[in-house]
Amino acid sequence: MKLLSLSLLLSIATAAPQWSNLCSQAVVALATGIHLNIQGQYAEYNGTVKILNIESATPVDNTAFLIAKGELLSDIQAGMNIRQFNQLIAPAGNAVLPGLAKYQAAQLVEQGLAMGLTGVPSQDAAALNSLKSDIMAGIMLNQMNLMNVSGVGKGDLTLFWGECANSIV
Repeated sequence: MKLLSLSLLLSIATAAPQWSNLCSQAVVALATGIHLNIQGQYAEYNGTVKILNIESATPVDNTAFLIAKGELLSDIQAGMNIRQFNQLIAPAGNAVLPGLAKYQAAQLVEQGLAMGLTGVPSQDAAALNSLKSDIMAGIMLNQMNLMNVSGVGKGDLTLFWGECANSIV
């Protein structure tokens, strides 16, 4: 699913970019890419909660922990790949670029926290709580990024599509 989404974005983004039109292929590709990052962040948040739940059991199921940790790291990496793509297709000087750079730094912190998880609740509690709050802050940051690329309030892709539909009518 994510591979298909990235392939679709790549084909849209490489077609003669037009950044002045809200509903141009280039703007739609970048807005969609940022939306995919937000969706991925919800998967990261849910993965963090899953690990918290696994570690709250006595005894901790180490196999379940390792699987959940791997899934979380995979979700973080997928988000990094999408963000890299977004940075590649964003035009120089676009208002979204500083926000994407902040998100890049945050992703590296999240990845480090996730890699350091041990499956020992007393050792992981601070990192898991930090991950939860960092991921939520990242969602808010990407909602602002979406507003910067689309010019539509609240960083909501549904509102963006609504604006595009209205401009066609």
